[in-house]
Amino acid sequence: MLFEFAGLRPVLHVTSFVAPGAKIIGDVFMDEYSSIWFNSVARGDFNKIIIGKHTNIQDNSVVHVDPDYPTEIGDYVLVGHNVILHGCRVESGCLVGMGAVLLNGCVIGQNSLIGAGSLVKEGQIIPPGVLAVGSPARIVRELKEKEIQLIRSATEEYSGKARQYKEGLKHLS
Repeated sequence: MLFEFAGLRPVLHVTSFVAPGAKIIGDVFMDEYSSIWFNSVARGDFNKIIIGKHTNIQDNSVVHVDPDYPTEIGDYVLVGHNVILHGCRVESGCLVGMGAVLLNGCVIGQNSLIGAGSLVKEGQIIPPGVLAVGSPARIVRELKEKEIQLIRSATEEYSGKARQYKEGLKHLS
């Protein structure tokens, strides 16, 4: 469902997919082949949210902003189930594991992986190409090229799945 708030309206590329039950509110931009899945919320009420190409926000996730912190998500990003992204920047090619929380002003560098259940603190910078896990998140190692390619493949699979859902999902009751 799409909602205007305070004169701000979501802008969705024609190829993007919003699953039933997902809510998109205010200043939210979804680029081509991006998707937001069941019962997720993207609430751009105090600042903007940008969701890049082939990026997916999986079920039950929340994307929000702060007056001083927009949320910017790059291209080919996989945001797992039940994630909270709040006023942060996730650069292209990243994976944010299930249940992770990213707080205001944090930056996740390109091609990095944030482990499931991790907490990235306010203002924390995670450099490109690393695995960070824990609460608070700590860098464990650099990602291998194969792992970076697997993230890219997973986002492409989700883009394909979104196209299938867009064409074939039928409400039954």
